[in-house]
Amino acid sequence: MKLRTLLALLLLLLSACRPRTTAPASPPIDVVGTSVAAALTAIPPQPTYTPYPTYTPYPTPDLRGLFCEYEFCIGHPEGVPLFDLEVTNDYLTNRSSYDQGILIGFSDTVYIFFAWSRLYGSYDPNVMLTVVLLADAPQDTRLTANFGGRAVTYVALASTPSTVLSQGLAAAWQCGDRQFGWKVYTSQQVQALDLLNQALARFRCNAP
Repeated sequence: MKLRTLLALLLLLLSACRPRTTAPASPPIDVVGTSVAAALTAIPPQPTYTPYPTYTPYPTPDLRGLFCEYEFCIGHPEGVPLFDLEVTNDYLTNRSSYDQGILIGFSDTVYIFFAWSRLYGSYDPNVMLTVVLLADAPQDTRLTANFGGRAVTYVALASTPSTVLSQGLAAAWQCGDRQFGWKVYTSQQVQALDLLNQALARFRCNAP
C-alpha cells in the first residue's frame, strides 16, 4: 500500500515539472495609440504664438490743396502749393509769424500772392488791397460779397505781368485780430474768381 502511494506522488511531481507546450498570453498591444505617438514624436517643435496688439486704422486728414500754418488755413489749387516767401529770402533771420507774413504759389498758368498782418484799429479793406497790389486799390471797381460766410472785398485787375497771365483779381477780408490780402493772376477771369471762392471756402483762422 505504501509503495502504491509513493508511486502516485512521484508521478504527480513528474507531471508538474514537464515543460508547458503553450506560452502565457501577452498583454494586448494598442496599435493605433502607438502609431499616433510615433507621428507626434516625428513632428518638429512648433514656435509658440506671441500675441501682438491689433492695428486700428485712423482716417488721415486730406491736406491736398490746403495750407495750414500760423494759426490759419487757406485753400489753393493742388498743383500750386503755397510757401513762405520770408523763409525763401532769408531762412536764418526772417520768417512769417502770427502777426504778419507772405505766401506765394505759382505754376505755368497761375500766380498767387497771399499776405496777412495784425489789425490795429478799425478794419479797412483798402489797406490789404494796397499791400497785395503795391498800389492804391481802384475805388470804382471794388465789390463786396459773401465768400464762405465771410464778407470779402475784391477787385478785378486791369493790368497783369504777362500776356499768358492776362487776368487778375485781388481781395481782402478780416478774421479776428488780423487782416488778410489775396491776389491771383490767371489766364481767365472766371478762373480767378473760382480760385478766390476755393481759397475762402476752406479758409479758417483761430477766430470767427
